[in-house]
Amino acid sequence: MDNGVSDVNKDYIFLQLIGQGSFGKVHKVQSRKNSGVYACKEIDYSTMKEKEKELLVHEVNTMKDMNHENVVKYVDRYLDKSRGKLFMIMEYCENGDLAKYIKRHKNERRYISEDKIWSVICQLLSVMDYCHNHARPNQKIIHRDIKPGNVFLTKDGSLKVGDFGLCRLIDDDEHAKTNVGTPLYMAPEILQKQSYTEKADIWSLGCVFYELAALQPPYVATNLESLKVKVKTGLRPVLPVQYSQDLKDLIDSMLSMSPSNRPDASKMLQLQRVQEIAGRLTPQMAPVQQLPQRTESVDEIIERLNQKEIELQVRQKKLERAQMEIKRKEGRPGYYM
Repeated sequence: MDNGVSDVNKDYIFLQLIGQGSFGKVHKVQSRKNSGVYACKEIDYSTMKEKEKELLVHEVNTMKDMNHENVVKYVDRYLDKSRGKLFMIMEYCENGDLAKYIKRHKNERRYISEDKIWSVICQLLSVMDYCHNHARPNQKIIHRDIKPGNVFLTKDGSLKVGDFGLCRLIDDDEHAKTNVGTPLYMAPEILQKQSYTEKADIWSLGCVFYELAALQPPYVATNLESLKVKVKTGLRPVLPVQYSQDLKDLIDSMLSMSPSNRPDASKMLQLQRVQEIAGRLTPQMAPVQQLPQRTESVDEIIERLNQKEIELQVRQKKLERAQMEIKRKEGRPGYYM
């Protein structure tokens, strides 16, 4: 991290601002060397407390070491000490994030097809299995902020998990205690400020899967205390009827109040439906790297599936009207089949 800001401008052309938050900004940039397009995370650490700086260094080091097809790839980093800014060059995901994707369907009053949801499940479970069981020997990486806004979509339709700024390494027998994350996707043990393990990520992932089906998180509240009460009761809206019992059972198991009752990512990857989705992908992309129809964009896939659903609904309504007409005629004198 000894490079200067001049190196950023020398190596990359800043094209446009694509995001902004309390941490800083995210720019779309283009490499002067290979013309590739990337995301540049500009982080102002000049006013950060020592603990926040440690988290920042931790994020950079963690991202640098991550090696999974469904994790946003780290490219480079630059440090501008004079202005107190860090620039992280990351893989660029062209199609936004799952939060925007869900919001679009909610605004259009369209449910997401179940095949699409299972494909998302496969890819995100693969990431969790990697973080919890394979990324570091004898250690687990807990993301601690799994939510739709941190799952990004690429041009080919595959998913990438990003923003490991709150992640933490724990030993196999260690329980983390820091209260971090986004409340709507926060596990009950974290909400109650209790110690937790990687099973907190499983809860958060269950919230994401639920939201893909219901187009809203399982527990919605206007304040933290109200959210705690709702989560504790375990009462959440029933998922739409068109989704299979397999999907509902999986989500219910992930949203178990008891962490020990939540399934491991590795076990969920062995589920028959997950294996079926994985089997549709090309061998070199195994276990799961892309959505089923890779030659189409995400929007094209959803539009085609939704169109089929609409056609089925139209045919069903025509059939119902025909049946009603038959019953009406049956009631007339002198009418025979």
